[in-house]
Amino acid sequence: MRIVFILLTLISANAFGQFNGNVFNDIKSKNFFVAKKVYKQTKKDYTKTEQEFIEATLENAFNKPEISNERINLLLSDQTILPDSVSLRLYQLKTDNFIKLYEYEKASETIEHILNTYKTIISESELEDWNNSYKLWNALKDAPKQTIDVAGTTRQKMKIDKAGLKNLSVSSEPDSVDFIFDTGANLSTVNETTAKKLNMNIIPAEIEVGSITGQKVNTNLAICPLLKIGKIEIKNAVFLVMKDDALYIPQIDYKMNGIIGFPIINALREIQLTKDGYFIVPETETKIAWFSNMALDGLTPMIFMNDMHFSFDSGASESILYNAFYTKHQNEIDGKYPPVEFGLGGAAGNKKFSGFSISYSFDILDKRVDLENLRVVKDKIKNDETVYGNIGQDVINQFDKMTLNFDQMFIKFD
Repeated sequence: MRIVFILLTLISANAFGQFNGNVFNDIKSKNFFVAKKVYKQTKKDYTKTEQEFIEATLENAFNKPEISNERINLLLSDQTILPDSVSLRLYQLKTDNFIKLYEYEKASETIEHILNTYKTIISESELEDWNNSYKLWNALKDAPKQTIDVAGTTRQKMKIDKAGLKNLSVSSEPDSVDFIFDTGANLSTVNETTAKKLNMNIIPAEIEVGSITGQKVNTNLAICPLLKIGKIEIKNAVFLVMKDDALYIPQIDYKMNGIIGFPIINALREIQLTKDGYFIVPETETKIAWFSNMALDGLTPMIFMNDMHFSFDSGASESILYNAFYTKHQNEIDGKYPPVEFGLGGAAGNKKFSGFSISYSFDILDKRVDLENLRVVKDKIKNDETVYGNIGQDVINQFDKMTLNFDQMFIKFD
């Protein structure tokens, strides 16, 4: 049950036409982990312009938006004439950085510049996304920045709703409600009734998003002046506001109040989720000695395991492996596992795919997880697919505790 607003994470293949080298190939496929490692070893092989482009991209992927913007500004102010496709990519990164910094007016202005300057090299489908994104951030241009205060360690027992999703109790005095906690949600979401109950300031916007029913719906926006989770106070959080029926499944009489999504989760810097259902935000961050195994593709977390990069979605009940995984492991899969068909749901409805059900083991930092009946899709689900799969709760639930740290950028299991 995913509500996702596509936030322009596409990388045009043309953006790399002027650049050569393994690092650019890894960046194009969004394998930022390998790109970072290879770049460290081969930095001297790249020109100053190429170095600045690579570093701006990697700082963005590893959640250092301010540093990324500094490098982008150096590139754009340099006398070097950049191809339009490269400049477009830099402004795209800049937009994403401003969003992560809650600087909505600057994000809006950057998108407006993109639409005015690079419209002729943007495809029709991408142009639709850009226009939709402009409507969103332009509607928020006068909104105050989100801020967060962690007054001490918060430890809260999460509730499991009738759809099997984990919920947090959140409050905006004097009322409290249960919100789904979901790392896979690009933006936090709320239904109209709950938005009014929590005294959110609703902003008309008419943004088009996909709903849990598979239909595209127009939504508005809201700013929540104050939201509390235990000892945490979040001020001026942004929410998509959907009509109540867009967040309702009549077949099981299931109503969503709302979803806590990436912008709030990222601001918490570190969260811990335990197998016995506790949500924890520690006052002091965890430190690790290992490399960073988490990156961001726009507002979507990714995890690096077995030399492959996967999207990471705590709201997905099961992991699924994509065409890139099948292609890499085809010799180990064909002939050993019988072909199967299965349905996958999305904004366009449920579709049938051919694939396999396999056994596989992942190494995550110092831990190993063994999975049975893991689905592998043989063909690409979508044309711009770059990751090896999506990791969900069947991995998470094998451990007593999961730690996500958005400062040091790691996902750790204990």
